[in-house]
Amino acid sequence: MTLRPQDIVDFSFDAPEGWYDVELLGEQGSDDWPERLAASGGAGPLAGELAERLRALQQLLHAEDPTGATRARAYIPVPSTGVLNAFQTFELLQLEVDDTPESYLAATDAEGAHREPGYEILGYRSWRTAHATGELVGFTHLTAIADADAGDALLEQRVVFAIFPVGAAQAFHMVFRSAFVGGFADMVAETQEIADSLRVTLGEYA
Repeated sequence: MTLRPQDIVDFSFDAPEGWYDVELLGEQGSDDWPERLAASGGAGPLAGELAERLRALQQLLHAEDPTGATRARAYIPVPSTGVLNAFQTFELLQLEVDDTPESYLAATDAEGAHREPGYEILGYRSWRTAHATGELVGFTHLTAIADADAGDALLEQRVVFAIFPVGAAQAFHMVFRSAFVGGFADMVAETQEIADSLRVTLGEYA
């Protein structure tokens, strides 16, 4: 007898100090979120610059997912510098019958050397390990995105985790992105700690 998968009805995870929930565009009261956060976080004279970066983040997230289903947090460990060190997005991915940690890893590995005009993946590596809820697949790489105006490339490090809880109809997907050199002492290790802390509650049958 095969048990039917259950929906993830609730989840939580830890994070170090300095992570803030992003109020997405379209949500009530989100228009002045960048200014409110910059002012409350102690950015001081650089509050305006930080607010501009947070507003650009809101716009980027809206462009990538205007539905608002993908949630996000911003990492600002030292607000007084006016720097947005990184941001995190997270969402649930609905699994089909043949979606497994193996198939997810194979698909990501197949794209590990992807390049096209204006975009290139560099330094790709992946891993698979046990997780308190089931299994975790992770990968990291640099993305080089050509900046036609500046005549060079913008580099961004990404660390991605797909967590497959036992008996769940969804995988939990976390993406960490940083274009700030020195934003982490060890981005993979620090974000892995956040992924490892994920707790889920299963409820209704899918």
